[in-house]
Parts: sequence; structure tokens; C-alpha cells
Amino acid sequence: MSKLISAVLATVLVAGLIASCGGKLEETYQMVTLREAGHAQIASPGFKFSFDTPDFIAANGDIALVREGNLIEFFTGMDIENKLKQVEGRKFVAGTRKIYTPIIHFTVDFFVVGSDTIEVGEPYGVTFPPLIKGFDEGEFEDIDISSLSPQTSKLKDIFNTRFKVEKAVVTYEEVAWSGDPEMAYVLNYPNIRFFLEEVAPEMELVLKAFMSENLYFDGGVSYGDRPATSTRRYRTSSKIAGPVELKYIRYAGSVMPVISQ
Repeated sequence: MSKLISAVLATVLVAGLIASCGGKLEETYQMVTLREAGHAQIASPGFKFSFDTPDFIAANGDIALVREGNLIEFFTGMDIENKLKQVEGRKFVAGTRKIYTPIIHFTVDFFVVGSDTIEVGEPYGVTFPPLIKGFDEGEFEDIDISSLSPQTSKLKDIFNTRFKVEKAVVTYEEVAWSGDPEMAYVLNYPNIRFFLEEVAPEMELVLKAFMSENLYFDGGVSYGDRPATSTRRYRTSSKIAGPVELKYIRYAGSVMPVISQ
């Protein structure tokens, strides 16, 4: 069967699914793979595409990441993080529209799972991580992290310093640095740990992707002043050396810097 005939049948199938679930028959979404959706020769009126059980690797609020092999694309939708929980572990179809601004991404109009249609819809506004190919890491120092420990004397080399962090395991856990427990993303090494403070939602999405796919964190952070003596006991027991400010993340072949507001 030719690709053209297959595409036509897939389009009709998705239109039928929508109609059977109370949708409109004229709403046709071309069934494609993620890679095919990026090809100019795959035509679809209104840039409407559907995907069969796409691999959502992470979602945060109204934005998500979908992987197909080594290709990763942004998907958006109203409260898509929670809508995805309704299709988790099930076969489903995602009806989307390809959007070209501010970057290429796909807005999810609906999910079809079994005989049910889950309306999603375009969010009011989404901030995407900035993607830069030629980012200058020159101002970030190469630190021998294996030589550090939570003891104050072992931290002096990173006081008020921007440095690179590579091959750190990311976790999301409770941290009680200032006394009151709070949830935070933590960069883990066998000998020392740092927690990230005030992570923007678009960068949190990428941190979730690291955890979901068991990938090491690669990026840059900034450490502050000498930690207070009152934190010594907590540092010793938890191996947490204190908070760091996230400056950039290296992910999927691009650098995503934190843009100051």
C-alpha cells in the first residue's frame, strides 16, 4: 500500500473516531509519525496532525516533551500534565495542530482513548526554554566536584562561583535547608549534593525529562556565600551543601540558558 493511500486512510480513521465520540466529521487530522510531521511534503489542511500513542517523556503544567527516537518536540495544551494522566498506560490518539511561533511545536486539541474524547485545547500562553546552539560556557569554571564535601572548608573553592555540573543524578525530594521542609530538585553525587532554588516552569520540564529517562544532568550553576554555621549538622547528615542557582541546561543537542526577567 502506498504512503499516500495509507495517509488518506489514517486521516479518515481519525475523522471517524472524532465523529463517533461526538466530534465533527469535517475535523480531519492526518495520522503521521513525529518525524513525518516535520516534513514539508506531508500536507495537512490547517496543519492538523494526529499521533498514535506518542511517547510523552515529561509534562509540566501546559507544556510537554514528546520523543520519537532521537527526535524531541514540544507539545502544549491546557493542563496537559494532568490530562495525560487520563491516558497513561493506554493506547490513544492525540489530535494536534502544528504551530510555528514562537518556535515550532504542536498544540493538542484532544486525546481519543477507547470511546472517549478528552478535550485539551490551546493554552493561553506558554514559555518555552530558550534554545541556543553557540552558548559560551567560558564564565563557568571546571571544578573537581569529587574533591568537594559539605564541610565548609571543602566548599571554599566554589564560594560565589559559577561552575559546570556534569553527570549529576537529578531527584525531586524534600529538603529542610532553612528548617521548614520543601520540595526541591537535587543534583546528586556520591560525595555531595546541591538543591536548585526557584526553577522556572519551562526549565522544570527539562529536569523532569532527565528523571523520566534516567539521564544525567549537564549544565551550569552558581553557588553563593559561605554557608551558615547553623546548617552544619544538616549538611553533614544529608550531604547537601546548599542551594545553587540554575544558569543553563544542556539537553538534546542544545543549550537552554536561564533568561533573567
